[in-house]
Amino acid sequence: MRRILQFLCSFKTAWNLSAPAPQLPKISFTEYPPPPPKDIFDTYRAQYEEILFERRYVHLHTDTDTPLKTLYRLYEYILLDQNIGIRNEIEYFWNREKWAVCEIQDPNDDDPIRYAVLSCIPHLLVTAFNANIELGLPRNAPPIMTNDQIDEFRKQEKKFETVPEWTKKIGPLVETLRIPHMKGGCGEGKELEVLEDMII
Repeated sequence: MRRILQFLCSFKTAWNLSAPAPQLPKISFTEYPPPPPKDIFDTYRAQYEEILFERRYVHLHTDTDTPLKTLYRLYEYILLDQNIGIRNEIEYFWNREKWAVCEIQDPNDDDPIRYAVLSCIPHLLVTAFNANIELGLPRNAPPIMTNDQIDEFRKQEKKFETVPEWTKKIGPLVETLRIPHMKGGCGEGKELEVLEDMII
């Protein structure tokens, strides 16, 4: 994908020789935490995706990883409309059954816009996880199950996820943040019902 994007950029430049070449900002977001939304939006998509491969603030998916760092990775993927990255991180979090959503550490983020986005993500996790739990699929269930195992899981007490308390203290932003979705067409659509009372 990166090579395709680079090829398209080179082709566009060659096609418009008379047009001034766009100047990519020189940035290096390799530290933790990741940049606020505006900085991500103002950065060319392909360039930021390259930056994601270079970050060194956590050894991904190892014992040194934490729910909070996973939250920040979800934040990046949501802003970039990276569906595969979102899916992988949600699945990764789900499979860590000891990682209760309600126990995600308060990031105490110093950027109010980034903090607001972070506070919404646990609500999305709770909605997704509880949908599975309601169907009788606990977080400790194996990926492949027999019919007998499925029946046994459905008989167990359901342990639903809840959001962290810190997400409830964050109020709405003065100006609504609109996150563009390049892969979803025109980007116009109805807000998720789970967030209808949490206008960012």
